[in-house]
Amino acid sequence: MLYHLHDLRALGVIPARSLAVGTQMALLSGPLTLLMNTPGGRLTEGYCDMFERCTRYTKKPSFGISSIEVDKNIYSVCEEMIMEKPFCRLLHFKKQGLPSDKYEPNVLIIAPISGHFATLLRDTVKRMLPLHNVFITDWISACEVPLKHGVFSLDTYLDYLIDFLRAIGQRTHVMAVCQPAVQVMAIAAILEEAHDPVCPITIIPMGGPIDPRRNPTSVNRFAETYSLKDFEKMLALVPLGHSGTGRRVYPGFLQLTAFLNMNPQNHMGKHIQYLEDCVAGREDKKKVHTTFYDEYFSLLDMDGTYFLETIDHIFQRYTLPRGLMTYHGHKIDLCAIEKTALLTLEGEKDDISGPGQTYAAQDLCARLPASKKAHYIQPGVGHYGVFSGSRWRQSIAPKVEDFIRAHDPIWSAEHV
Repeated sequence: MLYHLHDLRALGVIPARSLAVGTQMALLSGPLTLLMNTPGGRLTEGYCDMFERCTRYTKKPSFGISSIEVDKNIYSVCEEMIMEKPFCRLLHFKKQGLPSDKYEPNVLIIAPISGHFATLLRDTVKRMLPLHNVFITDWISACEVPLKHGVFSLDTYLDYLIDFLRAIGQRTHVMAVCQPAVQVMAIAAILEEAHDPVCPITIIPMGGPIDPRRNPTSVNRFAETYSLKDFEKMLALVPLGHSGTGRRVYPGFLQLTAFLNMNPQNHMGKHIQYLEDCVAGREDKKKVHTTFYDEYFSLLDMDGTYFLETIDHIFQRYTLPRGLMTYHGHKIDLCAIEKTALLTLEGEKDDISGPGQTYAAQDLCARLPASKKAHYIQPGVGHYGVFSGSRWRQSIAPKVEDFIRAHDPIWSAEHV
């Protein structure tokens, strides 16, 4: 019923959206154009634009990365799908015309499944592209996955990552943003224990809940407040009109509501600032606002099984740091990680995965030599600043590049 109401709400606001769009067009290029020279006209256009964007029934945005500069040369970039599975595609950002003898380390970026599409990591990809051969997990909204493909579980997730690493090949570096920090630790332990040649050279968990007992945030306290049965009541059946009709999902619009309720004054302040920028004609600041919220309001549904297992294993029973997490019945032991280099990254003001939660991996990898461990906490940034924005590009990314260079035998040899 909940999902039906959401779809009906989207249909119900169509007349109001049409009026807002019509008014906006009249102000920008129609009979009311002269009013755009007045504060009232610009404010009205801003209100209409904000209403239209906030009530869109959004679909997955594009990455929109068409070119990149490498060594002062511009190369076109095309997305190619390396592997497709029911719940995820492995995408490769291929640089066209790059010299065949130029070595670039393979980097797999694991995007989170937490209500947004992988395009939220667009800035992460763009910053890593000039010096690396970049791949990303492009998750599919569960409402578009037919029931015949079964459920998506934590075991399925790890299966996917292992298959993706096999498709990319040996000597891969893996970055995991937010929630998949847990999965990247698990994968490294599983593959090292099996002496698998596709085991990553480095793993780089970024702002992830490896041990949420350390410095718990409001997200962690919320997850502990309710029982698993309470969270199960939040699931909804996908209605007709979607490929995944009948699938139990945790809807992206519920996750978005939870995110907004964490910092309502912050989001309200940003929208008020947007209207002030409209009145003042600050087009550059308007663009920053609309670009962020267009992405922020693009929603992905999580498979119900995966959602409940994540709550249970990561946020309630803490099975990975307690040594209780399993993969197809086999216990995952982080002490098996003895060769894969580990860089943990955190933001000083992260209110989703508090500082210390990702650093916990350093202690859990008890047999990993100190020479293969590094940690960096970025002052002044919150959760999104760890992987997006100016301080990601200027301060954090160089740390990642230096770490990869130090532990990639081919790349480090080239830079001696």
